[in-house]
This record gives sequence, C-alpha cells and structure tokens, in this order.
Amino acid sequence: MAGETTGLEEALSRVVRLAGDHIGALDSTLRHMAAHAWVGGGAAPFTQATQDQRTRLQRAFETAAAQIVERIRAQGGNATAPSLATALPVSTSTRGGFSGMDVGVMTRMVADLERAGHDLPAAGSRLSAALGSVCVSPVPAQQVAAVGTWATGQAADLRRRLTVLQQRPDGALANAALLGFGLFGGFAPDPDGVGGLLAAAANGDTAALKKVVEAQNTGKDPTLAARVHAWWQMLDPAARQRLIDAEPRLVGSLNGVPAATRDSANRAYLGMRKSVINKQLAELREMAENMKGGARQTQLLFEIDALEEELRKIAAVERSLAMGGIEGRPPALLLQVDLAGLGKAAISFGDPDKADSVVTSVPGTGSTLEGIGGDANRAAMLWDQSNSSSPDTKVASIIWLGYKAPQLDASVLWADSSVASPKLAEDGAGPLAGFLDGLHATHQPTGTPRFTVLGHSYGSVVTGIAAQSRKGRFADQLILLGSPGTMAAKASDLGVKHVWVGESPQDPIADLGHLGMSGGRHPISGILHPWLPNGEGPFGTDPSNIAFGANRFVVDPTPAGWTGYSLDAHSGYWARGSSSLLNMGHIITGRYQDVDKLPTPRSRSAQDPVPRSSPTSQSSSTSPGD
Repeated sequence: MAGETTGLEEALSRVVRLAGDHIGALDSTLRHMAAHAWVGGGAAPFTQATQDQRTRLQRAFETAAAQIVERIRAQGGNATAPSLATALPVSTSTRGGFSGMDVGVMTRMVADLERAGHDLPAAGSRLSAALGSVCVSPVPAQQVAAVGTWATGQAADLRRRLTVLQQRPDGALANAALLGFGLFGGFAPDPDGVGGLLAAAANGDTAALKKVVEAQNTGKDPTLAARVHAWWQMLDPAARQRLIDAEPRLVGSLNGVPAATRDSANRAYLGMRKSVINKQLAELREMAENMKGGARQTQLLFEIDALEEELRKIAAVERSLAMGGIEGRPPALLLQVDLAGLGKAAISFGDPDKADSVVTSVPGTGSTLEGIGGDANRAAMLWDQSNSSSPDTKVASIIWLGYKAPQLDASVLWADSSVASPKLAEDGAGPLAGFLDGLHATHQPTGTPRFTVLGHSYGSVVTGIAAQSRKGRFADQLILLGSPGTMAAKASDLGVKHVWVGESPQDPIADLGHLGMSGGRHPISGILHPWLPNGEGPFGTDPSNIAFGANRFVVDPTPAGWTGYSLDAHSGYWARGSSSLLNMGHIITGRYQDVDKLPTPRSRSAQDPVPRSSPTSQSSSTSPGD
C-alpha cells in the first residue's frame, strides 16, 4: 500500500513547499497599506482587493493539497490535509495619521507587487507539474498564476501613478484626496460612471465634461471633487490646456480643479463672452436702427436688452473682482461664473487652496449676479476683519452665489420660488455641498485648516440642508446670521463641530422661525424669550432659540419703528466697527476666547414672570466645546 501512495505523498510535499515559499506573496503589500493609513479614493477598495487576491492564492494551494490528500485516502493511505492558510497581516501605523506620501514605502510596495507578479506564474507552472504528475485538476495552478498576473497589472499602474505624483511641485505635501484617488483611483467606487466621463474628457470630449459638472451640482457623490482633483493633477498639461481653451467656463466650474486654474479659466471665459456680446450688440443695433417698427424690430430690441443685461452681469463681476488686491487684501479669484438667468458666481478674496482659514458666505433672498457687488463687499469686509483679528492667519473669504435665490417679486406668484418655501434651498444645497467638497479636495496642507460656512437669511436654509448631507465633512463651523431656520431641529443635527448664531432682535426675517406659533410677531421671539417653546416655522427650529443649542454672539441693536422691526437690521451684520463683524472675525480665525458671547439664561419655571423685552443687543453663543 505504501508503494502505491509514494508518488502522491511526494507530490503533496512539493505542493506544501511551494505554498510555504509563495503563499505570503501579497502580505508585504497589506502591511504597507495598514502601517501607513492610506485614506480616500480607492485606497480601501485596493486593500480589500489585495486581501481577496491573497485569499484566492491561499485557497488555491489548499485546494491543490486537498486534491492529493483525497487521492491518497482513496488508495488506502493515511494523510491529513495540511493547514496552509496564514493570519492576515495587521500592522499599526507609527504615525498620528495620514500626512503626505512616503515615496520610499510606496516604491517598496510596488516592487513587492512586481516580485509577486514575477514569482507566482512560475510557481503556478511548478504547481501544475506537481498536480499533473498525479493526475489531479490543474485549476489551482491556474489560479496561482492569475494572482501573479493581477499583481503585475497593479504594479504597472501604481508605478505610473506614483511617477506622476512625484513630478508634482508640492511633492510630499500632496493631500490625502489626491493620493487616495491618484494612487488607487482605479479601485474607487463609481456607481454613476464618472470615471468613464473623466477619461472621455481627458481625450477632449467636452460633452462628457459637461456631464461631470452636472453630476457635481447634484451633490450626491461626496467623493466626486476629490476624484476630479486627482484626475486633473494627473492629466497631461497639454490636455488640460486643450480643455480650458475649448470650454473655459466648464473647467472654471469644476470642483476639484485648483482655485488659480479656475480663476484663469473663468476670466478667459468672461473676456471671450464680453467680446462676443459687444460684437453682437453692434450688429443688432445697426439692424434695429434701419427698421421702421414691426415685429422684427421688437424682437431685435428684446435681444439687445438681453445682451445688455448680460454685460451688466459681467460688469458686476468685474467690479467685485476689483475689490481684491487693494487696501491690503489679496487678489480676488473667480471660482465660478454663470451668466444665465439670475446668474451665479463664486468670488474668493485670497487663495482658498493655501489659506489657514476659509470662510464661504451664502447670501439670501434677492441675491442676483447683477447685484453681487454688495455681497462681494461683505465677503471683502469679512476678510478685512478676520485679518485684523489674527494677522498671522492666512484667510480666504468667499462669496458663493451658486444657487437661484428666491426673489420677493416671484414669491407672490410661484409657491416653490417663495421665500417661505424650502424648495430653492433644497435645489441649492447640492451645489453648495459639492463646492465645499472641492475646497477640501484642493486644499494644500498648512497645518490644520479651518473651514467656516456663513449662511445669511435664506442662505442659512441652504447651508443647513447642505451641512446635513455631509455630516462631519462639510465644515468645521457654521455662522448663521438673521436665520429663519436650517431645516434642523437642533444644532447637533447639522453635523459640524460648532454652530454660531448672530441675530438682531429687530430683524424681521429671523423671526420666521416662529411663524407657526405667532405668525412671526415680535413679542414671542426666541431671542427676546429664548426659553419659550419654539413654533414650527417653515424652516424648522429657530436657531436663535436656546433649545436649538447653538453658540450665541452679541449683535448691536438697530433703531426700529413702532413695529419693533427694521429691515436695516437684517443687512446690518457687516457694519464696519460693529460687534457682529468683530465677533465674526474672531470666530473665523478661531479666536473663540475673544468672542463677545451672550450668556445662556436659566430655564424659566412656570412661576417666573414673563421677561420684559430688552432693547439691548441680542444673539447667540456658548463657547465651542461647551
């Protein structure tokens, strides 16, 4: 009997030796991934794919051995299937977290994959010979070789990506989003097919690029901007320029493209569009002058009016950009522009990619591109105050008019466009979330950056919805000014570290949060009587109510008429030298100890008298972390 199984036992020994030499071929790759805490993009799926391939490798050797053991037993021998599987390698990073690219480690990891790609097909051939000698299935040998082929493909792809990343000017300062997608982007989940669209765009397909912009404006994919950032950085410079030349507005609107590039593309688009409009206007005016009335002249005059309106929008953007680079401010960057309809734009005073603190302001009712000058001036004043508050902090202050704001004249006719409806805020939340994704993706590490989003009036509703769609990833803090609500029941629902509320007691818009309780009447304002139950207004809990749980800061009172209200209060939060502007500068730069905060009143018992209205300043804040 022993002689009949001798050949089988020798084949089993050969399989066990091959397994001992090659079963851990992918272990070093997993140790590198675990030890250096790679994050973002396709890093986690790449690790999982490597684990899966390791499992297939081990199962292939185990199956090969089991087949031979089964033959030995069938011939009366006494053999036990060996345990060839080994524990999954786990290593804890010695670092405090992800902090740039360790070129040496990545180079070694790629080399290890190349070695596995070389050794495993050879091991598969030897395994096939061992299995063939005893007439059992060669499938396990084919599986071993297939794992080697996988390793070869990954090594080639990662080496190419690593080479591109090493050529970047910021070198080891490459951010986590770029590394995650740049190195392991091929493994990133892509349910909407954006990867294919970006690949097509890289080859000059501007229709695909338009679809990417449309996808980002839905705000559904929080990883899209990081994917775009990695794609853009790894794109050939000539291909980048071709896209900019072909569709500057699309490139300028693309979250994940560096701010300086977006600014250059958008300015180029404005210049081109301005030149085209002036030429068209000259032709249309000449045609209109030679006509003597009639429907055609009326149509020409209508076209002239539309083009003149577009020119006014361009002029408003140019005037806003001119506010940068003066009075000590950094140059302004144009991060987005859309001349259609009411118009959209995003203008930054300072480069958000290099700032220590980035504040994005979202304006409210009545905002239009033609009137963006006032909103841009507020963003400029925020930069001024923040710089004054902390001169050593590099600040970028952005005005983001990237949504269709409700207009007071339209609210009477269309319910969904009404200032009392959340519909336009819901439509604007996706673009805002995507814009913030882009700021995070392109930011170049400068210590620990601070991201603030400031929502004013209806803009706070947009901000609240966007924050809830990105809990823990949207921003570090929110500032809500004259807010009628955020569609949240309490501040903790917004998913940010700190929520600050500034509200004048003379601000009528802010009292919309009590609409359901009093029709917005001033006597039961959450500011004047902050412990009273909060009425169900159109946008959820009034942020000024103590029960909402926000941090409250002082706002100077505004003279009001017999109603107790003043529209000036709603727009006066940025008044130069005001308490509110001073406090916002401290909040934006993280100087929380200098914020003039309102104390939290004790909860009133049923026996306590109703407090009398106070003419002194009101608003909100317990210190962060309280």
